[in-house]
Formats: sequence, C-alpha cells, structure tokens
Amino acid sequence: MRAAPGAEQGGRADGAAAQGDGEAAAAAAAPAADVEPAALRRHGGSLRRRVLGWLLPPLAIMLVVNAWFSYRGALDAVNQAYDRTLTASVRAIGERTHSLEGEIQVDIPYAAFEGFEDSAAERIFHAVFDPAGVLVTGYADLRPPTLPAGEGMVRIFDLAYRGETVRMAAMYKRLYDPALEGGDAVLIVFAETTGARETLARELFLASLQRQSALVAVGAVLVLLALGTAFRPLVALRDHIRNRDEEDLTPVRADGVPSEVAPLIDAINHHMQRLSAMLAARRRFLADAAHQIRTPLAVLTTQAEYGLRQTDPEEMLNTFASLLRSTRAARRLANQMLTLSRAEAANGLIDERAPLDLAGLVKDVAMELAPLALKRSIDLAYEGIGHALMIEGNAPMLREMVSNLVDNAIRYSPPDSAVTVAVAAFDGEAVVSVCDQGPGIPEAERERVFQRFYRILGQGDSDGSGLGLAIVREIALAHDGRITLRDGEGGHGLCVEVELPLGAAPAP
Repeated sequence: MRAAPGAEQGGRADGAAAQGDGEAAAAAAAPAADVEPAALRRHGGSLRRRVLGWLLPPLAIMLVVNAWFSYRGALDAVNQAYDRTLTASVRAIGERTHSLEGEIQVDIPYAAFEGFEDSAAERIFHAVFDPAGVLVTGYADLRPPTLPAGEGMVRIFDLAYRGETVRMAAMYKRLYDPALEGGDAVLIVFAETTGARETLARELFLASLQRQSALVAVGAVLVLLALGTAFRPLVALRDHIRNRDEEDLTPVRADGVPSEVAPLIDAINHHMQRLSAMLAARRRFLADAAHQIRTPLAVLTTQAEYGLRQTDPEEMLNTFASLLRSTRAARRLANQMLTLSRAEAANGLIDERAPLDLAGLVKDVAMELAPLALKRSIDLAYEGIGHALMIEGNAPMLREMVSNLVDNAIRYSPPDSAVTVAVAAFDGEAVVSVCDQGPGIPEAERERVFQRFYRILGQGDSDGSGLGLAIVREIALAHDGRITLRDGEGGHGLCVEVELPLGAAPAP
C-alpha cells in the first residue's frame, strides 16, 4: 500500500468499490436523524407556570393548616378569658353556701352573674347538690362528669346540655358539718352556652385569616415579579440568538445570565462548535470534490470526443478501453470521497457502534480480496489469534478501513511478493497490521501521506487519488485508535499498524 502517485491507499478492488458505491453515497447523503429527546417532550411548558405550580399549592395548603391552628388558638384564648369569669362565679356561689345542723343554705350572690351581663344572648345554668347528690338549688339535670376528689379545685368541661353546647365549671366545697349525711362536701356547678365564645373566636380567626391571605397574595405577587426579573436575562439571550445571522456559530456570551443557566449556555456553545466543525468539513469536502472531480470529468469528455471522431475499429476499441479505465478511476475517486466524508468524526455518522469480532472481520476482508491477490500473483497470508477479538465499533467503517489497507498493499506490491495481514491483542488493545514487500514510504513522507490528495511522485498506480490513508486515519481516530507506519521485515516494504481499544475480553 504505497502512496504512489499520491500515497494512494484508496478503495478496494474495482468490483468491491462498485458494490459499495451506492451504499456510501446513500449513507453520506442521508441527513442525521432529528430526534427530540423524550425528556424534553415530557417536561415542556412554561417555567413560570411550573414554578408557580410548585409554590402556590403548598402555600395554599399551609394557609389552610395554619388557619385551622389559628382558629383553635383563638378559641383557646377566648375560653381562657371567659373561663376566668366562669370560675369566679363558681367560687362566689361556693362562698355563699353554708350548712347549719344538717341544713344546707345557698345564697346565690349577684356577683355570680355580674360578669355575664354583656352576654345577654347566652343562657346561664347553675346547680348545687348536697353530699348525697340531692339537688339543693338550680337545675337538677345539670350534672358534670365524675370529678376527682379535691376541695376548692375548679374543673372546666365542654359538654352538651339540653341540645346546646355549654361550658361548665364544677367544684366541691367542704362545709364541715357533722350533721350532714353522706359527707360534708357539696357540688357546685355553673355553666353557660358557648355562642358568644364561638362568635368572638370566629371574629379573631377571620381577622387573622385576612392578614395571612394578604401576606400570601403579596408573596405571590413578589414571586411573579421575581420570576419576571429572573427570566429577563433569558429573554434577552433568546432575542440575541434569534436575531443572529444563520451562519453565525460563534459562542454565545453568558454575561448577566444566572449561574444556573451557565451549564446550558456551555452545552449550546459546545453544540455550536460541533455544528461549526461539521459545516467546515462539509465545505472542505465540497471544495475538494469540486477540485478533484473536474480533471477526471474533463478526461472522460476528451476521450469520448476523441472516440467519436475515430473510424478505425481498433483505435475505437483502444479509446473505449481508456475510457473504461478513466471511468473506473473516477468512480473510485467518488466512492473514496464519500467514504472519507462519512468517516470524518465531525460528521457524527460513525458514532453508531456495536460489539463486533475484529479478528473475524479482518479474516473476511482478506478472503474477499484473495482473488485480487491471486490475479496479481501475490501471496496473501492471514495470521489470526484463534479466537474472537471483541471491540466496540462501526462494522461498515472498520471493514472499509481494513479493505483500504489490504487492497492497496496488493496494488502497490510487485508480482511474486507477499502481503501479510495479522490481528493480535496486546496491553488492552487490538492491533491490525498489514505488511507488504513493495517500495515502502520514505520516513520523511510518512506524516504527509495522511493528508488528503497527497501523492508521492513516481510511485505506484497512476489511478490513485491520495485518499486511502486519509480514510484509514479518520476511521481509526473516530474509534479512539492510532495508526503507525514502519518499515517492513528486513527494511523492505511497509507495515501499517492500527491500534484500537478492546471493548471486551477475548472469548476463548
């Protein structure tokens, strides 16, 4: 595989090139799939609406919970204030309750009712029971739950009485009269309905709820204003990008953009860099194609015109033979340029990878090109490792790479020589080597032969285009590999070694 007339390493045999011509053209012309990420489809919509959706419902729930606690707190505060009057009334009645020789006398004072004059709408109930549980005065059915023993301790209860909810205070008072039967402690009960308490608690609760609702409304307005201020740099960024020229792929400036959006700007800039590299590769390909295809087309036109002017059948056959050779050369050039376009990493077309057996792939390529070696009287040998050599790669591109190496090693080797194709694994890498016994490549030229359309004058096949090693290098680099040129065995010929990372341990 010499870089003759341009370090030509291109293509396979003409038949193989013709077979892959349509596939290469179709793959190069096919646009990249424009697939919208599923995550973007799931999480669309307004960011403001999503923030408010996450913020306002929890605030509303917190407002409801706080309102309940506020009402309970207001009711407890009102009960605490009213219970003082209720306790004072019970104690006032207790002070005016006496017993003399077993006869209990109760003189209910006016002070017991004085604290309730403002609550004319409330109903007040009282009762005094002797130690035996017999009513002395008041309402006979006004009885509290069981009270623990304890003189002078006032107990407060909420209970239903005569179809209404009442707040009741009850206590025992000892009269110290031995003549009393069943003991000397009387039970004093005083109760009032709770309408006034609930009304006052409701008024306090509504006043508190109004303040809290006003705070939530002000907070929501402030959140909307904050969101509008926070999104203003994003709106400006949107307008800046929208007003750009369609060919302007310079990085987007992140000045004034919130730090949370900076990673998005970096990702956009990274994507724009990839687009810029891909467009540059496309422009370079078009420029190269326009430059390189012009000469073959001119030669084809000249040969066709010359053939039309001939009347001698033998000369016409010679002209058509030359025309056929030129057509094959032009076809190989077009096929190689399409392959190079696909192999460029900037295009992203080679990113589709899958596990594959590199040893089996190289062996298959060697068997496909064996007829070409036989036709040129070249001994084509394959040295494998006896088991699968698994890597992650793009099988069509790797097959194209190996085909270029083997095909051109055969084309640039003299008759009755040998070409050796070998596969090995070493230090976590798969190594593919193709060695021939041709003229080789001078060491001073080994860096330049990877340039497109570079050809070493005076070597090899005149049909070469100088794209072979450029294709091989692009495919190797796209697979995170390396390519090395060295002298063949005994200093004769050339060995090309391609090292690729292993994707899995070799299977026995």
